[in-house]
This record gives sequence, C-alpha cells and structure tokens, in this order.
Amino acid sequence: MKDNEEVTSVWKDFEKGRMYNRMKKVYTDTDINYDYYYGNQAKYLNIGKETPVILNIIKSIVKYKLGVVNSNAYAIVYNPNFYNAEDEGELLEELCKVLSKHSNKVWELQQVGSKIKECVKDACINDEGILHNYFDTEKQEVVAEVIDKNNIYYGNENDDDIQLQPYIIISYRKPVTQVKDEARLLGISEDKIELITQDGETLEQAGYNSVTDEVNPMCLVLLKYYKKNGKIYYTKAVKALELENDMDTGMTLYPVAHMVWEKVKGSSRGMGAVRNVISNQIEINKIATRRALAVKISAFPKLAVNKDFVDNPNALEKVGSTIKLKGGAQLEDIRKQIGYLSPASMSPDAKNLQDDLTNNTKDLEGAGDVATGTVDPTQASGKAILAVQQATQQPLNEQVDTYKTFIEDIARIWYDMWKAYKINGMQVMYEQDDGEGGTVEVPGTFSYELLNRLDANIKVDITPKSPYDKFAQEQSIEGLMTNEKITFEEYVEALPEDSVMPKYVLQNILKKRQEKLKIINQMELEAQAMQGQLQQAMKNQDNDMSSIDNIENEANMTQQELVNSLGGGTDELSQMPVA
Repeated sequence: MKDNEEVTSVWKDFEKGRMYNRMKKVYTDTDINYDYYYGNQAKYLNIGKETPVILNIIKSIVKYKLGVVNSNAYAIVYNPNFYNAEDEGELLEELCKVLSKHSNKVWELQQVGSKIKECVKDACINDEGILHNYFDTEKQEVVAEVIDKNNIYYGNENDDDIQLQPYIIISYRKPVTQVKDEARLLGISEDKIELITQDGETLEQAGYNSVTDEVNPMCLVLLKYYKKNGKIYYTKAVKALELENDMDTGMTLYPVAHMVWEKVKGSSRGMGAVRNVISNQIEINKIATRRALAVKISAFPKLAVNKDFVDNPNALEKVGSTIKLKGGAQLEDIRKQIGYLSPASMSPDAKNLQDDLTNNTKDLEGAGDVATGTVDPTQASGKAILAVQQATQQPLNEQVDTYKTFIEDIARIWYDMWKAYKINGMQVMYEQDDGEGGTVEVPGTFSYELLNRLDANIKVDITPKSPYDKFAQEQSIEGLMTNEKITFEEYVEALPEDSVMPKYVLQNILKKRQEKLKIINQMELEAQAMQGQLQQAMKNQDNDMSSIDNIENEANMTQQELVNSLGGGTDELSQMPVA
C-alpha cells in the first residue's frame, strides 16, 4: 500500500489483521496442512532427484477422527423455559415446536449438514472451521456459507469467543463488474464507482495457486461486523470505497460461528490434528524412500561378465539373443567368466522403525487399529453399539463437545436473525386438529412482537440423531409398547419424525384403520336406526290391532245396550253384523 493512497478504515483494520496472520504464519501453514492431507508431500522431503515414496498416514488419521465426530449427528430443538413464562406456557410451547420444525426445514434446504461437515474438516486439518450466516431479503430466510480461515480477521486474536470480539472482518474475492453492479443498486454515484478496480490481493487466499488463475478482473470486498449499544452493525467496503456504512442489523449476536479443533490458550484459532504429525510423516516417507532405493540397488542379483571373452556383452541382457565369444574361447571358459552376484541382505531395522513410527503415530492420535474396530449392527442392540462407539470415542470427547456447542451457536444465531429480520412476522406451518381425530398442517404467522416478547424464555437444545441413537431410542419406545405401558397409537405418536421406523407409513396405516372404523361405526348406526324404525313400525302395528279390538268391543257393547233398551230385541237385530 502506498503512503499517499486513500483507503477505507475497514481496509486499514484488514491490513492490521493480515500483518498479524503473516507474522503467525497462518497463510503458509494453511498451504502446508492441506498439502499433507491431500498427499502433496514430495516437495517437503528434500531428497533430490530420487522418486519419493509417499505413505500418507495423515489422511487416514483425519478421516477416522472426522468419522467419529460426524457420526454424532444432532438436530436443533427450541424448548420453552416455563419458569419465566407460566402464563404463556401453551403459546410458548407452540412457538418452540414451530421454530424447531422451521429450523429443520432451513437445515435441509440450505444443506447445512454438509456445510457443518466441511467446517469440521477445516478445523481438523487447519485448526478452525467457520460458518457465516446472513439474511437473504429476497427469499426472506437465513443463508449459511463456509468461510476459509484465511479470509476472516478478528479484532482480538487472543480470544476464541466469537461474541466477545470487538469486530470481525470477512474478505471475499469477487468480480469487479459484480461489485460495481452492487454499488449501483445501492445508489452510489458513477464517479465513486470508478474507485472499484482490479487488485492483486491473492497471496493470502486459501489455494493460492488456483486463485491466481482468475479469468475476469477481481477485487477484495470486506465485510466488517462490530458491536455498538448492544447491537450488531456492519460496514461493507472495497479498498478505496465504502459500499455500505454503519448499517444496523438489529441483531444482538455476531452471525458467525466457528469450531476450533483443540483450544490453545491465548489463541482464537486453536490447533488442528495435522500440524503436530507432519514431522513424523516426513520421517516415514524418508525411510520408505530409502528402503525403496536400497532394494533397487542391492536386493536383486546382478550380472557380472568379463568383456575380454565376450564380443557382444549387451546381448546378455536380451532374451533369446546369441552370445559371441572372442579369441576362440571355449564354452567351458565362458562359464567361468560370466556369473551373478548374490543380493545383499537388508537389515530389518529400517522396516521396524517405519512400522513403529506409523503405528505409534496412529495410536498417539487415537486412530490405531483398536480404536477403528467395527461392530456388526445386526448382531447387537442399539444401546450396545452406542456403548462400543462411545468407548472408542473417548480421546475425541473434547472435539465432540465442541462440535455440539458449534451447532448450538448456529441455532442461537438463527433465532436472533429471525427476530431481527422477520418484522412482518414469521410465516410457518403448524399443526391443527382436522376434526376427525388427526392433525393437519396449516400456514400461520408468528408476529414480530411475539418473537421478541418470548425471547428470554427460549432455550436451545441439541438432540442426538445418529442412526444408532435413533435405533436405541426407538427400541426404548417399542419396549414400552411391548410391556403394554403404551398403546400402538401412542407408540406411533412418540416416534421421532425422522425415525428409522417409517413413522409416516404407520400413520397412514392408523389413518386407514380410522377410516374403516368410521365406516363400520356409520354402518352400525344406520343398522341401529333401521332396527329402531322396524321396532317402531311393529309397535305401531300392535297399536293398530289393539285399536280394532277396542272398536269391536265397543260395538258389541253398543249392540247389547240397544238390545237391552228394546226389551230383549228381535232375532234379526241380535244377528246384525258389526262393522
């Protein structure tokens, strides 16, 4: 940078951070760490023109450790804190349920699981993995992106707590035309836009050898977050121009979460699993190369010939060729002049040293053969598998806990971001009774005021969701049903949404059962109604017959009274039929 060159204040802070990282060899160490992981190790051996032998134990160690940490899959769960909100318990519980489902949706759509694994890999190889979250105003949703360690700068490089940093700067390398278009959308005048020019600031970028091959003119764009009055602000700038200045995000947390593989006192970056294994890796490669060279030189028999007796000695190296003898030499004579030197025996010390270095390095890194043993899941219960898994993970408990905290930090940042940016309310899907004993998802809105009012009563939990965790959990629920502590319907309801047992299929079975039961009940009701009508009809018929008998009795009585009134009557009158 020239002394008289005008630069933005953000660029000056960036320069301070860059000088500090150069002093700490952050950029060169990044290249070395990834070279050793990917196997690009020959250039570090210094063995001249000899073809090196590369036995990459670093990659196997890193792969094992990543497998252990990543096997601990977790899901974000927002839970209510009823202690402070007893009067709003139901509302708070519904909000937490909706937030949990919404976070899982964002997790899937943004493929956050893959991005987190990339961060864990960066941390294992190169000390630190970083995830930056920003809010897409068009999609009205959180977006997560992985940031290289080389492209982030902290105001306090001695503190690994992101939220205590005075500021955080993230650098992006973008095409000049794209940055200019962005500046026009922000209403910046054309004379200032001309200050956005191509630069050659590529030396500190991760993968420098690839970054230098830029097809279009590129420049660095700096995004600086800082705290003011308890809120997070940001300024975006290039070297000579501020694109956005002192913008209030409305958030209270930095939208950056990071995972350090192993904490180091006085360092914000920590230490990965590669750095301290490099010297052993170099020696293993050198011993392997020396052994290969020794074998090439002395381990095979060599042909020896007296050229005074052979006219064409080169023919000895060709299959099926004729050997011409000199000076009338006899066949018996030539047999004495041609022979093979026996191969020299090689000391086993070199191989033993190489094997010891390899095995001891893996064992000390917790990635030996014992630790990488396997269990057949078809021959053991979920709980038994978890027990074996947890026993072999003991050396990596610190990293597993850090990984869990990393996800919790992301969950808190997301909620903080939703509170800040969802000013028109949070559009979500929530469950509602369908009136037939089931539930249906319907769209709804949680207001901006509600999100902020219930803030203090939201806590973030992380639940295990690895296949074996699910297996163990489902076995426990199934045990309750087997012991008749719960019904089949309650068993299905208790299954997690992403359970190994297909919950959706079981719910459909129950739904079909309910529909069939509903039809049967309806038919029974109709049958009962018809039976009632039949009984009523029969009753009415009985009543009709009883009425006829009454009428006949009344007619007989009337006839008898008439006869009596006539003083005995006549035979014709007494034989008169009654209608």
